Amino acid sequence: MNVEFTHGTLDTNEDWARLAEILGGAVIRVVPSIIRHLITINAKSYLVEAPYIDRDYSSDYRQFYSQTFRTYGRHCTRVHFFAEDVGEILRKADWAERVAALNATTKKSYCGFCVVRPLPGAPVGRTVLLAKGPAGADIESAVTCRAVIRANLLGAELDVIGTSFMQQDSRVGACAQVAIWTGARHLHQRHRYNWLSVADITRLAAPTAPDEATSLPAGSDFLTSERMIRAINEMGFQPLCFDKANIGAAILPYVESGVPVILGLSGAGALGHAVTVIGRVFAQPQKPTAQAIDYIGAFIVHDDQRGPYMLVPMSAGSAATHNFDANQIINNSQGQPLDITNNAFFGVALMPTRAFSTAKAAEITARARIDATLSDMSSIRAKLTMKGADVNERLIEELITAHKNKTILLRTYLTSAAGYRRHIALGTGCDELKDVLLCMHLPHFTWVTEISSIDSYNQVSPGLRRIYGHSVLDATSSGKDATGLLMLHLPGMVTLRNVNPKEGQEEETVVIIENDRLYECREQRPDL
Repeated sequence: MNVEFTHGTLDTNEDWARLAEILGGAVIRVVPSIIRHLITINAKSYLVEAPYIDRDYSSDYRQFYSQTFRTYGRHCTRVHFFAEDVGEILRKADWAERVAALNATTKKSYCGFCVVRPLPGAPVGRTVLLAKGPAGADIESAVTCRAVIRANLLGAELDVIGTSFMQQDSRVGACAQVAIWTGARHLHQRHRYNWLSVADITRLAAPTAPDEATSLPAGSDFLTSERMIRAINEMGFQPLCFDKANIGAAILPYVESGVPVILGLSGAGALGHAVTVIGRVFAQPQKPTAQAIDYIGAFIVHDDQRGPYMLVPMSAGSAATHNFDANQIINNSQGQPLDITNNAFFGVALMPTRAFSTAKAAEITARARIDATLSDMSSIRAKLTMKGADVNERLIEELITAHKNKTILLRTYLTSAAGYRRHIALGTGCDELKDVLLCMHLPHFTWVTEISSIDSYNQVSPGLRRIYGHSVLDATSSGKDATGLLMLHLPGMVTLRNVNPKEGQEEETVVIIENDRLYECREQRPDL
């Protein structure tokens, strides 16, 4: 049996309708969403690869479909998408030239792939499309949970930056399993955590109480929050839960960190519905505040029933205010849009095992130290003057004024030591500051809290958002007191803490930065 390849272009409505049929038909709810996203990322052609052996489907087949009386196919089809017509490439007679030309599409036009399973009701299997959120005059999108994912095609290696998506197959799992799978697959592809299939997740969420064992296979109708937490723990992650109260603000630091969050939505059925938060949409508020969540117009989610890169707006009015595409917003079965404020009731973050403090604790500790330092700035200045050192007067006065006016805005995220150093090295801070920060000894994970004012942060372009300084907190500490605070940078000065001082060494030292300046916030670059 040979693998066959069929090429098609996407120039007309008939072409798009033909592609929809290949993906399972427009009646399959997620297919129009996939088509919409392909149009957004400017797909121009596709290549059908059949048959294709998909590891995820093979796992489900082995666990379930191979044991049913009805015969299901063992092989899938994979459809690749390009932002150029690759027909000319496929017509090259020389294989080496063909492979070289396909490899070149990675940088300029490869848009991802979709695995089509031989399942009439749930054909859309593992799918990775180029990550892209909504754009507009007053908004900026970032898919923070994304990775470089490789596909092998005709001897070529094609890379796409995106987040794995899959349609729910209700025979073997509910929306919760697929939502967890999306988060776990991102952590596997970005950080090399364990590879897990939906069948594996269902097994790890095995029922242990009568009210949990109400369907066969177990968990195919729904998972309780307790079973979700159990599965996430058994998968090797730390489940960190959030309740309804101010849930958008609670999950934002984790979304900014690239940590997947499973979000429970009410109003989407009798049992609710689970989606995976993979990014956020920055939107300039009409009345800027000192709260980071007020600059978020929507969260970007993968919804196994509605499609990839969908939106859950922050409030009922956010969609109209920021002109979001109605087709990109998650609706309930009556066509009513869902939002964070009215419908989000439960969240759980898939936290790494080497982080022992929360974003909330880290930000409270950082704020307390910032408040104490700025309130005592006159005394600190006097001590520094005695040592013959002066802080940057203009910037520190701006920050003191913002502190007095309660317009300081803090933004917290988790990062690795390598990620932190990469951001600092490539960022726009002065070299004198980089000399200090890049030599710090750091744990594997740290909480970073950036210090902005409303004026310096309220910019649509991420390249224009500026910070006055930031703190670094040891994520392996409790985060609840200043002993875990490793560094605080304020204009003109860096306070460093030695958590393991030797005899005769001071726990804290202050380094003066003479040529300090504002520098860029850390933002998720689309090519990383």
